[in-house]
Amino acid sequence: MSALPPIPLAVLRAAVLAAGAPPRKRHGQHFLQDANLLAALVRDARIGPQDVVLEIGPGPGLLTRHLLAAGARVRAVEIDRRIHAAAERLIEAELRPGLHWVEADALAGSQALSPELLGLLPGCTSVVSNLPYNVAAPLIVLLLQEPSAPDRLLFMIQAEMGQRLLAGPGHRDYGSLSVVTSLCAEGRVLRRVPPEAFWPVPRVASVVIELRRRASRPPSEALAALHAFLGLAFQARRKTLANSVAQAALLPVGQVCERLGLPEKLRQSRAEAFSPVQLLHLALGWAGIASGGRNRP
Repeated sequence: MSALPPIPLAVLRAAVLAAGAPPRKRHGQHFLQDANLLAALVRDARIGPQDVVLEIGPGPGLLTRHLLAAGARVRAVEIDRRIHAAAERLIEAELRPGLHWVEADALAGSQALSPELLGLLPGCTSVVSNLPYNVAAPLIVLLLQEPSAPDRLLFMIQAEMGQRLLAGPGHRDYGSLSVVTSLCAEGRVLRRVPPEAFWPVPRVASVVIELRRRASRPPSEALAALHAFLGLAFQARRKTLANSVAQAALLPVGQVCERLGLPEKLRQSRAEAFSPVQLLHLALGWAGIASGGRNRP
């Protein structure tokens, strides 16, 4: 199909309001309506006729129609049941045969992907989404860890979230999210997007990030141990890692350092000074301690 004509903001507003689906703050809905940026996202993701794309939170289908126009088949999961009518009005009839639309939450709570989303993953070659602001972090972490997810992930997210995802050791934004992302994927920022590109206009800037999942990702058991340990290590950023863990374990700091095998030069270091690989190693050591009864002397 030739280049898609842009959808004027007035037409978008009319379609959404006619569907009884004005943007909801509680769903984090800010619709990217800049036609040039929508086309750029599809180019960034290198989407073509060979692709089956999972799109989370398609809203009125603005990105969806560009993915379909590139020849991809799209599996879309949308929590807002009202907005499907708007998408049907805005997506050209000749594109709709390539679309499979599922009305469901992408998450089952904050710790798991929903059965509906999991059912869409097999056969997908990539995930491309303008993620709702309020669920971006758990969705990204869970997709990075999910065995059936594709290895190509491209997201539009808040700029601040992008910094937290890709921060390295020593950076003020480095934390649990950065560690898990680094161990599971290679990431980069592809472009920055101003608030004015969205409707309604958010108060923050956004970025497009690309994540390529590593073939050597830690296994699920190791990631579970890592999550538990990071909750202790980063719970008080001004404290040393050893102090934070010791406080949670009700153990003397020296004993924790010995059990974790922390060398003397690292015993006064905060969690943000440790690399993701170091933190994973410590997490696995801590899992062994905890399973043996961490409150025993």
